[in-house]
Amino acid sequence: MSTHDLNPLYTRRLSELLSDENGTLALALLQKLGTPDTAGPPAPAAPADPDAVGVWRRSGQEYVRDPALRDQWRYWADLDRLPLTPGRGRTVVLGESAARGYFYDPAFSFASVLGDLLAHGTGLGDVDVLDLARTNANFGDLERVLAQAAGLRPDALVVYAGNNWNNIDLTPHQGQRLAEALRAGGYPAAGRLFQEFVVERSGRFLDLLAATAAGCGAAVTLVVPEFNLADWADERSLVCPVLPGDAGPRWLRLRARTADALRAGRDREALDLARELTGLDGGTSPVSARLLARAAAACGDQALREQALVTAKDAAVGLFTVHSPRILAVVQDEMRRKAREHGFRLVDLPRLFRDAAGGALPGRRFHLDYCHLSFEGLALAAAAAAAVTAAPPGGTAADPAALAATASGPTPAQAAAAHLLAAVHNAHYGQPAELLRHHLERALELDPGVAARIEDYLDYQTRTAPHWMCASYERSAVLPQFARYLVAGDTRLTGKLADHTLRETMVDVLAAAGSDVRERYEKLLIAEQADDTVDLLADQAQAATFGERLGAGVGSGAAYLLARDLTSEFHLVVDDPADTALTLTWRLPRPRTGEAAVTLTVNGRPCAEQRLGTAWTKSTLTVPAGLLRRGRNVLGIAWPLPEPGGDEQIAAGAAALERGALPRGLPSYGHVFACTAHKAPARA
Repeated sequence: MSTHDLNPLYTRRLSELLSDENGTLALALLQKLGTPDTAGPPAPAAPADPDAVGVWRRSGQEYVRDPALRDQWRYWADLDRLPLTPGRGRTVVLGESAARGYFYDPAFSFASVLGDLLAHGTGLGDVDVLDLARTNANFGDLERVLAQAAGLRPDALVVYAGNNWNNIDLTPHQGQRLAEALRAGGYPAAGRLFQEFVVERSGRFLDLLAATAAGCGAAVTLVVPEFNLADWADERSLVCPVLPGDAGPRWLRLRARTADALRAGRDREALDLARELTGLDGGTSPVSARLLARAAAACGDQALREQALVTAKDAAVGLFTVHSPRILAVVQDEMRRKAREHGFRLVDLPRLFRDAAGGALPGRRFHLDYCHLSFEGLALAAAAAAAVTAAPPGGTAADPAALAATASGPTPAQAAAAHLLAAVHNAHYGQPAELLRHHLERALELDPGVAARIEDYLDYQTRTAPHWMCASYERSAVLPQFARYLVAGDTRLTGKLADHTLRETMVDVLAAAGSDVRERYEKLLIAEQADDTVDLLADQAQAATFGERLGAGVGSGAAYLLARDLTSEFHLVVDDPADTALTLTWRLPRPRTGEAAVTLTVNGRPCAEQRLGTAWTKSTLTVPAGLLRRGRNVLGIAWPLPEPGGDEQIAAGAAALERGALPRGLPSYGHVFACTAHKAPARA
């Protein structure tokens, strides 16, 4: 038999050997052999298309918006033409959504305020400020537009970015190193290594920025972003990553004890428990870090509180989870270091905001959400950038606070719209009702006319029809700020969610302002969402946030709901309460040696109990009419504590990284494949 005749045999045997997990890992490792893992020194690159800058294309002596890129226009400045005036100085602003002035955009942006202050506040009037900031910009986006901007021969580059810098593409070798770190030290070690990769990638971009600026003769002003430490709390799906051995169940018990001690006012006990809790998870849980911050505040230890809040902010980065954008403390330090190394002019927002607030933590005074700024914060940041950009070499920069006071601000209607959009965005990241109320009340204080836009939101978000089919949405979408944020084609922002806390807070705030829409809203809710058969796994019934809609992880998806905490909630809207059959297909995750009890509650009251194991089970539970009320009802599933099994999940996560996939860093406490409510037929 010839070798050619044996080829089918060889390929069949290779397929058999490579078809299991070990074969996949072996193939992945073979592919990495001999592959370099070093990045060369940064060098300014020529733009792929020398006639393009962002979404603008050269037309004669002008750059005009390219109709072929219309679907991208909303990410950039709302300008038909870039201002390129012969004989004037040229300052280019690069950045991400915070620089876009998110929620104020397109009415105001960091660049527009900077241009206003340079022209009228510093006397540096003969300058065109080119706004090349892009919402959602990552490293690749920034590097592309940096190369394009260099061709415009700017006198100054102002870069306000960093909140999206933890979104890095791992090289195969980095994935392998993370796999080894995960095996050796669990998610604390993997998280620390991932953050090192983020710092390394950030440093490479800043080196490229310096090289590009030197090549075109531009001075650089670097703005270090800040995070809303005082107000922000990560959404409830971000609890704690997989811990080794029996540490996961122990962590859950200790969390409950810590929360109980805080509620009871046993502050010192809570502080000791919280220290133990953060020690157990190695600083990887925003929940434990915030419990420590609360306990430290109750005990009067402000330094520990602030340290814990920084830990809480950084904890989720490197756990392969969905979380709001944020800048790592180590990246802030890297930006400061690179500014000294390359001679960048520095605007340090953490220090600037802290000084302006008399040493207090940054909060809602300067932020509208996690990283996007209020107009006061935007003006202060732009003023600091204007001051250092306009200062002569070796000269003294103007006082940012005094300069910010001269900025032309938004109209009451524009400011009110920003606060309303901030309330919506905060709600979809799981922020508490108190913060939503703050933004809604502030919006109505600024402009009572915004009540009509709040009522519009109650209408189109409650209906089951897509936003673009609702007249209420059309009324709001004609306003530039709403059109920028609530884009009909962006289902991430306009998809239906179970944001009942937001809508009910809107109803309360409107009533307090003299517009009682409660009855009308509840009638609409029932008309749209009450039905004889309801799928409780639909987003409108169970996903209150972006993270819950996506399952909170960024690894391989699942065809069923993964419960990320010990309690899952579903929202059932009913008209006339009647006995309701709840049909579930569910199970408990492995590993588990036997069955355990799962409890169903309705509006906080026990309803039924079911024993489950790791096999899929179809159950029908009856919800008595007496536990239901007209309107919205909350059905809760209380899952049992897991059994020890973290080592197996950590090993699976390491294997995923070796294969080039992302691991499931968060444990799940229950699985639900189907959950349907069937209203019992009326009796004759």
